[in-house]
Amino acid sequence: MQQSNPLLTSTEPILEQFRHIITETNVISNRHEARLFEVKIRCVLIDASVLVYADTILPRLAKRKYAFQWMNADGSLRVRWDNAPHHPHIATRPHHKHVGDEAVIEPSEEMSLDAVLRVIAERLS
Repeated sequence: MQQSNPLLTSTEPILEQFRHIITETNVISNRHEARLFEVKIRCVLIDASVLVYADTILPRLAKRKYAFQWMNADGSLRVRWDNAPHHPHIATRPHHKHVGDEAVIEPSEEMSLDAVLRVIAERLS
């Protein structure tokens, strides 16, 4: 019997905490293997915008890859926080965010689902 994905299990209470701004949640991907934990979740929010959350942890290498993409209902980008290492000029590299457009890149601290949902909840209130 396969164990549950601890990454997915840890997101459940966070999603519950923000149920006042989330109208729908769909687990797109849930992988739990010996060498990685991966989860991808799509959340529809109260204003019809969408947050797609993708997180991968490689425990043996102590590495994490994440992206939180918040989009308008039409799919246009509001903000995407991620840690892809392709912006070496950003002071907070690899952590950064794209604001309104892929080309607009700003520094960002390392983000978590809780932190992103706090930002979104504040902007929606």
